[in-house]
Amino acid sequence: MKKLLFGATALLLTTGAFAQTTMSGNDARFGLKAGVNLSRFHMSNNDAFNDNMKDNVGFNVTAFGDFGVGNNFFIQPGISLQNKGAKVESTSTVGNTTTTISGKTNLMAIEVPINAVFRIPTGDAGAIQISAGPYVGFNISGKNKVETTVTGGNAAGSTSSETDLDFGSSSDKDFGSTDFGANFGLAYRLNSGFVVGANYGLGLTNLTPKDNRVNDNKLTNRVLGFSVGYSF
Repeated sequence: MKKLLFGATALLLTTGAFAQTTMSGNDARFGLKAGVNLSRFHMSNNDAFNDNMKDNVGFNVTAFGDFGVGNNFFIQPGISLQNKGAKVESTSTVGNTTTTISGKTNLMAIEVPINAVFRIPTGDAGAIQISAGPYVGFNISGKNKVETTVTGGNAAGSTSSETDLDFGSSSDKDFGSTDFGANFGLAYRLNSGFVVGANYGLGLTNLTPKDNRVNDNKLTNRVLGFSVGYSF
C-alpha cells in the first residue's frame, strides 16, 4: 500500500511539473491526439468536379512533441495516421430511366508534420495555440467503392464494386504515392494537459499519377480535422 501511495504521489508531482502555465525555450513535452476528418479532393480549373465533391468522414491519430524555442513559442513535429478521401455523386436521366452513381474513396496516409506554434496564455486555465507548418505524406492503402442505382426502365436495379487503390507514377496507378502540403491549426490546451483543436490540411501536390496527367489541372487534398488529446 505504501508503495502504491508513493507511486501515485510521484505521478501527480510529475504531471504537475509538466502542466506549465508558460513555456520557455528549455521546455519539452509529448502528447497524443485523435479525432475526425472531413476530407475531399479539389481539382484546379474544374468547377464541375469540385461541385460534385462531398466530404468523406474519416479519422486521425497523431503522436507529437512540443519543443520550446522561446517564451510561449515552440516547434511541434509529429507522426500521424490520416484517413482521407472523398465522396462523389452524379445523376443522369434518359427518358424514364434515372441512373445515380455514388463513389467513395477511402485513402490512408502516414504524415510527418512540423508545425510552428504560438501560445497565448489565458490565465490559470490554459492557453490558445495557433499553429502552421508543412507536412509530407505517404499514401499507404485505400479503397474505391462505386455504387450504381438505376430506376425506371428495364435495367432497374443496383450494383456495387470495390477495388484496392494503387499508388505510384505510372498510368495504371490511382494516385501518386507522396503528398506535400501545409497545416493550419487552432487549439486550446488546459494546464492539466488536455487539448482540443481543429486543423486544416491544404494539399499542394498533384495526386494524379505523373503518366496520367493530360493538362494543367491539379488534384489535391483538402482536409478539415477535429481532435482531442493530452500532452504531458
